[in-house]
Formats: sequence, C-alpha cells, structure tokens
Amino acid sequence: LKLQFLYFIGHTNMMSAFAIALVAASSGTLVALHEPSMIPTGWTKTDEPVDPNGRFRVDVALKRSNMAALGKLLEEVSNPHSPDYLQYPTYEEIGNMVRPSDEHTRVVLWWLKDNNVTVTKVHPHGDYIHGEATVPQIERMANGKFATYQHETGAKIWRITSGVWVLAEVAAAIDTFAGFHGFPLDPIIVDKRVRGGAGIPGRVNPDVFRATYNVTTVPKSGKQNVQAIAQFQGQYVDIEDLASFCTTYDSGKSCKISKFVGKNEDQPGIESMLDTEYIMSIGDVAETWVYSYPNFDFCADLGTFGSDVTGETIYPYSISISYGSQKIDYCSAAIISRLADDVQKMGTMGITVMISSGDDGSGGKTRQGDNAGKLSPSFPASIPTCVAVGSTFFINKFNGEQEATTTFGSGGGFSYDFPIPSYQGAQVQSYLAAVTKPNAQFATGRGSPDVSTLGESFTVVEGGSTIAVGGTSCSSPSFAGLVTLLNEACLTASGKSLGFINPLFYQNPGMFTDIVSGTNAIGENKVAGWEAIKGWDAATGLGTPNFGIMLDVVKAACNKARK
Repeated sequence: LKLQFLYFIGHTNMMSAFAIALVAASSGTLVALHEPSMIPTGWTKTDEPVDPNGRFRVDVALKRSNMAALGKLLEEVSNPHSPDYLQYPTYEEIGNMVRPSDEHTRVVLWWLKDNNVTVTKVHPHGDYIHGEATVPQIERMANGKFATYQHETGAKIWRITSGVWVLAEVAAAIDTFAGFHGFPLDPIIVDKRVRGGAGIPGRVNPDVFRATYNVTTVPKSGKQNVQAIAQFQGQYVDIEDLASFCTTYDSGKSCKISKFVGKNEDQPGIESMLDTEYIMSIGDVAETWVYSYPNFDFCADLGTFGSDVTGETIYPYSISISYGSQKIDYCSAAIISRLADDVQKMGTMGITVMISSGDDGSGGKTRQGDNAGKLSPSFPASIPTCVAVGSTFFINKFNGEQEATTTFGSGGGFSYDFPIPSYQGAQVQSYLAAVTKPNAQFATGRGSPDVSTLGESFTVVEGGSTIAVGGTSCSSPSFAGLVTLLNEACLTASGKSLGFINPLFYQNPGMFTDIVSGTNAIGENKVAGWEAIKGWDAATGLGTPNFGIMLDVVKAACNKARK
C-alpha cells in the first residue's frame, strides 16, 4: 500500500499544473457513463430528505490497457491444446500489461482531487481507485441528485437513479464510477430457498455429495492452495455454526476460515453458512477465505470484489459466488462489461470462478422484476470466463438418476450481453438446432449453465439450527470444492492451478454425466423455458460431474503442462 500511495502522491504533485491545462482544454461536455438505474420490484421513491453529511464508499474503475491482448493470452493459457497451456504470466507482468495509461491516471487523480474525494486505496495495477465522498461531492461528480428509496420491508437507502454523467475527458479515462446508484438484491432471495424447518436435515450432506459424484481423496501437493466464497447483502459466517456442521456432518473435521477480506459479524446468514459449509467440506485440502461485502449495492460490490481478488499477489485458485439476478439490465452495461474483464483477468492469474446460475428458471419473471416476455439467464453467471453452475436432483428424490430441479427453476438460457464463446459454440448451436424453442423472446449469446450438481435439500447449520436448503447456491460452492481438489492434483502434476477451466470441460464432455430429463420452465416461468436433452443444454449444461474421470483428465492435462 505504501508503494501505491507513493505512486498516487507522485501524480498528485503534478496536479496543479495539469488541472489548469485540463480545465482549459476541457470541452465541458457531459457524457453518460451509467444509464438511469433499474428500480427493482419492491422499492419506491419517497420524499424523505437525504442527509448532506452522508458518506459513501466510491469505486472508480480506470480503463485498462491491452485488454484484447489479455483476452488472447487467456485463450492460450486455458486451451489444453495450446503449447502455453497453464503457463500463466506473473502478477507483475499482468500489471504491466493492463496498467492504465499515465494520461488516464492523471485525469482521474485530478478529478478526485478537484472534488475533495478521500482516496483510501489504489490497486497495485492502477486499474481501481477506491475512496470516500460525501453526498454533495458525489452529486457534483455524477451530475445527479440523491433521493431516498424505501423497500416494502421498510429498509431505506439513498441513491442517484437518473444516471451518472461525467466530463467527456473523465469518461474517456474510466469504465465505471460506482457505489451510489445500485440496489440490493431482493432480501427474500435467500429465505425462499429454505425447505423444511428447524431441526430437519436435508437429504444431501457432504458424504451424500461425495458418494453421488465418485469423489475420492486427493493427496496434498505441499503447495499453497486457497479457495474462497464471496458474501454479499449483509450475509455473514458464524464460526460456531461452521464448527458444528463439520463436527456433525463431515466426519468431525475442524473447519476454520483462514482469512476474511472485509467485515464479518456474528450474525449468521443461510447463504454464507451454506457456501462455507460445502466448499470447505468438499474442498478439504485447501485453506478457505471469505470476501465480505455488506454495502447493499450489489452491482458496485461486484466491482469491489474484482478489485480485491486481483489486488493481492497471493489469492484463491477456486472461488464461488452464489448471488446474481436474472432481471435484464439489473446492473448497468458498464458494470457488466467491467466485471467480465475482472473475471477474465482472474483467469490469466490462474483463478477459476464458479457462479450460481440463478433460481428463476428461464428468467421471464424474476425476483427483481418482470422481463416483459423475454427469457434471461443470470448475471454474473452469464460471464463467458466463469463456470456457471446449475442444479439437479434425484428423480426418485433419494438417489440414482438425476433431472433438472423441480422445486425451483435452475437458471439458464442465452445472454443478451455476451456472444457465444468459441469453446461452447458447437454445443450451443447443436442444442438450438435440436430443442423445441420456447414460445418467448430469447437471445442467442453465451449459454449457461456450463455444469450442474445436486441443488435441493442440502443440510445446513445456521443460527444453531439444522435446516434443509435448496438453490443453485448449493451447487456452486460444492462444485468449487471439487475444482479445489482438481487444483490440488494439478499443483502436484505441474505446480499450476487450472484457471479458466471451461475449455477443458467442453473438450472433455465425458467427464460429466449427461442429464436428459427436466426443464427450467418452473413456477412463474412454467409457460416457457429450456429443456434438458442429450448433450449440452440450457437447463443442466454439460451435466453432473464424475470426479474419477475428471481427476484422470486433469492429471493428464497438467502433466503435459509441466515445464
């Protein structure tokens, strides 16, 4: 951090002369950086005044250099047929590649200084600057006015929803300016997934999961291996609940979080307990971190997460996110694009990002609002360089063959934001040619999910009680634990992690058990959805894992990458 601020101070010493030159050259033209905010269902604007002394954390994402080159590099290091497979650049080399130009950095630092923003952190690669600002400062910078919004539960927040407008010179230097114009995900998104009651365990626990997917013990590599989950929306991990779960349902193991990035309070949340209990039980060869974001601006917090993960030289190799929305344009276009760039950058660092594919099925209707006749997958699971994880369950409810979930719709479909990536092009085209098309509007971009696992009736300990939980939030951390085991094997074979793993998956579909039954036309979306059929499909992806085959494929691929 000292070096970061020395870099900052070095630039600010030039600010006076630069500010005069910039103001003189400025066109004074304002450019829309973020479109007006989408107001989610349940939120209403009120006449209650906003406190002018209110302060916000603000995040500025500077435009990176050489992103096309970074994308090409990611293709080379993630394609098992490439001679550069798993040959990741160093952290410093990535920083040198993407570091914003000096001109853009000077413009942004002048803008922050001119508006008296308190800079709290500068990313080592210079592509994020975080700070704190008051309501009047932000209104001046964003050329908008704060208003009070109230949720039907009574919760209140202050937001600028008319869009974010900045000087053209500033707009040319940054991708996003966030922290004050986004909304929380609907607070019932977690509660709706609770099935059963206190004291009633689910049918799935770590032993059932391992037995179902042929999960075997992986010898430790002796190299550092870290896995992580990200928690949002005021969800926290309770250490006592975690210990109780591991003692009772995972062979008496001692489960301890090695590191929290951000605040964690002793207020257990179902989501956070589910995520930590299953990623730690399945990925039991690694230490576990938790990234925590209690700010209730979900889209902005995703950017902070991207900055935090890429902001350290030691980082997790396997990360799970159990949050998202199938409401079209829930996050602004700029934030959607920037987070995709963040995840791409993580891939070049050797990080695999798993994201739940959503619980609103085909996505015509969502918890955040109606999509007006359009079907939509979940963001951020629609990002092409993540692993989107959907859900299945046993057809007979106890064991054996599986189908797409029936108690909720496992999110899936085709993105409006991202084109079909090359690694899944053949599979998506084959599916669209074979499946009966739903009677609704849909895009033909990146398809999700990529894979699926069990996602109903998971046993969870939360608040001292045992409950049964369902949702793709069960599937993502569990699959991330499997990837942690695969990373351990790859570290042994090559000293490398698997990073962006989708090309390996799509080139080796035999690693998965194809799911050919079910649909995500469930509940409110039962009138239109996507069927599970032979091959990849938009309900269950490539299918569910067969860990024994996965392990063999990974060992062979990583042995070839040893250099």
